[in-house]
Amino acid sequence: MKAWILWIPMAIAASFFALTVNAQTISVEGKGSVEIEPEYATLSASVSHTAKTAGEAQAMVDRVMNRLLDGIDSLPINETTLDAGQLRIQPRYRWSPATETQEFQGYEATRELSFRLLELESLGDALQLLSQEGATNVSTPVYGSSETAEARARALAQAFASAKADANALAEAAGLTLGTPDSISTSGRNPPIFRPASRGAAAMSAEMAPRYEPGQLSVSASVSVVFSAKP
Repeated sequence: MKAWILWIPMAIAASFFALTVNAQTISVEGKGSVEIEPEYATLSASVSHTAKTAGEAQAMVDRVMNRLLDGIDSLPINETTLDAGQLRIQPRYRWSPATETQEFQGYEATRELSFRLLELESLGDALQLLSQEGATNVSTPVYGSSETAEARARALAQAFASAKADANALAEAAGLTLGTPDSISTSGRNPPIFRPASRGAAAMSAEMAPRYEPGQLSVSASVSVVFSAKP
């Protein structure tokens, strides 16, 4: 009976040591990127005006916004994406060194405008319209495509293949046999990055007329993978 008491802990210790040695993992990361052509562009602009009264400031921005909306009617846009209802009115002050006080300057009214342009060939005309008809600020177009989800899936496949290739190289260098993935994770969805056409193409288009020169949307993805490995 005493012999059993002495050997049982030793057997347990030997089993634990074997499990620890065999439970090896290799952690790697991989990245992938796929380029697609943009299909549409979202345009955003704002109109601001300051006047002595809030009513006067709003009336002025409304007049400019109505001109913009009339012009947009001739553009190929998605009507459901048109948004021109955001209005902000706030008092404006300026610091006076003479009186060391904030002096009231009037009320500033601002209206926001955004819409999706469906034909990129009309991008130059759309930007020119916004500028000429009185938009105070015009943001950089945001390009998009209906193929973004499919491109991300391909980028994820590339990222996993890259991670597995690194894991195989590490396993071979360490004298191990690579097993199946124990865990796979990916980062959040990053918006596609627009890569414009070359400067030469942009310069040539500027001489002819304001028009869109094709660029590429870069859709990227990254993964972290933990592979099992054994001697």
